Amino acid sequence: MNIKQAKQIPIEIILKSMGLNIEKESGSDTWFKSPFSPTEKNASFHVNKQNGYWYCFSSAIGGRNGIDLVIKLKCCTVSEALNFLEGLDSFSFQKQIEGTYEAKKENNSNSVVKIEYVQHIALKQYLASRGITKAQIIRSVKELHYKINEKQYFAIGFKNNSDGWELRSKYTKICIGKKDITLIKNQCRSVKIFEGFFDYLSLLQISEVNNINHYDYLILNSAALIVKNMGVLNQYEKIELYLDHDITGDKYTNFIRETFPNAIDCRTIFKDYKDVNEWILSI
Repeated sequence: MNIKQAKQIPIEIILKSMGLNIEKESGSDTWFKSPFSPTEKNASFHVNKQNGYWYCFSSAIGGRNGIDLVIKLKCCTVSEALNFLEGLDSFSFQKQIEGTYEAKKENNSNSVVKIEYVQHIALKQYLASRGITKAQIIRSVKELHYKINEKQYFAIGFKNNSDGWELRSKYTKICIGKKDITLIKNQCRSVKIFEGFFDYLSLLQISEVNNINHYDYLILNSAALIVKNMGVLNQYEKIELYLDHDITGDKYTNFIRETFPNAIDCRTIFKDYKDVNEWILSI
């Protein structure tokens, strides 16, 4: 993806991928809760859909396109921002992705065609490229075939608590159905928290088999979703945090630790890497 292509990606699609939805809308002006302010109650993030300009009034930060947003939100380079946005740009981007987020509302049965264990060689190769090779771990995800605008695709699927699906492949980074957390319960008093499911799979990949069921696992599927799901953490005596090493991960790590004194920032184990998955790929 080049800069010209990236600038065509609507800001609202990037925000939706982070679990943020439109709070109010008037003409070409839309308002979201800010990705820079995890605790805010009122929408302070303004987007003008006509020109692509955005401004966060609560943080006094603004920009003219999605590249600016990703760079400022993740404290990354232009190249890294393009890589992130390329993950969102799957199939003739705008209309099809917008349709994907709305798929479950009315006709989700026509969106998901087939769910099965991972069999396709392309998906197995993709998992291997992300460092996921153990058969037991691969069984944590599914091979999901789905339709968008009558066109059929397939990807690695990871189910959330609202029966939505996080979808990933070499060319895909989207969600079908409602965006939500995934809580994997083993009836434990300790929980490990991750931003994305590949970080969760990555930690399982390097864990002793006998230790996997000693924890519950909370996969946020978007860091912003922790704000409305904080109540989930009340049941745990120990909370281990494995969020990303970026401005978003820092904010939500601090947010959780301020509320729960029993929360531990475990990111020191991958201190030189962006996330758990990048870390295990270096081992």
